[in-house]
Amino acid sequence: MSLPKHTPYRNSDGVVKVGLEPIEEANWLEIDNLFDSEIELKKKLYESNYKEIHQELDLSLKSQHELLEILKTHLNQYHPSHKITTTETSAPLKNASLMVQEDLVLMLPAEENYFLGAASLCAPSNWSLKEKFNGSLIELHKDVPSYAKKIGNRVNNLFNKLPDDRIFQRFNWSIYEEATLFQPARSKSVVERSKTITKTNAGDRLFIRVERQTIRRLPKTQAIAFTIRVHVDPLSCIKEDLSLIRDLKKAVKNLSKGMKRYKSLDQIETPLVGWLDKKIKSLS
Repeated sequence: MSLPKHTPYRNSDGVVKVGLEPIEEANWLEIDNLFDSEIELKKKLYESNYKEIHQELDLSLKSQHELLEILKTHLNQYHPSHKITTTETSAPLKNASLMVQEDLVLMLPAEENYFLGAASLCAPSNWSLKEKFNGSLIELHKDVPSYAKKIGNRVNNLFNKLPDDRIFQRFNWSIYEEATLFQPARSKSVVERSKTITKTNAGDRLFIRVERQTIRRLPKTQAIAFTIRVHVDPLSCIKEDLSLIRDLKKAVKNLSKGMKRYKSLDQIETPLVGWLDKKIKSLS
């Protein structure tokens, strides 16, 4: 069993941060051996849960077309062996979403603010697109502890000053009890974790869920394109890595009470830390 591809909980102090780092164009998208299964999931969700995974305003159409063309150019240049297929010319965002594993979100400019004007979101992490659609950055993150107070203005300023030729990435992480990518919820406050998870079975019952987000400006329409790739790995995949186990425990313990509630970690913290402690003891 391989280790997770991304480990943002390593050396984590539990503080809410923007956490953006610049990346090269070549590293914008991730294509791996899960491509076929994840695209198939998207297709099924478009058939069964369309309104939950896809929302758009008419004024977003130009930005959708621009994003689609940028994706095609990128894939042709950096992933030439990757098969590009499009079907419905009238649905540019849907077509774009079915070409990549990432979810796609378009934030449209409105004076000095941005609002969610279009999205294809097939891997929500206890998040409702229908509920959040058309919201501003602050409104989208209103439930995130300390966001508005500590980093909301910084994010708005970043969006306003984001150059056309730069791409940035950041990561989120949490612990879930299901490996399913599609996990919508009206509100994180209604999420309930199982009470049958123990320090003995946590390694098999829990999963590390990591979101890799990228942002870039679309030069013609000036919209901001978010991509969100979700990686899910069983907690047990780190059972032999003492350093990573210690870092995950530290990251969990360092989270504020509010952030633990937001991530629903407060409900499973005791068995999770108990499992981590057992592994630390056995590997030390």
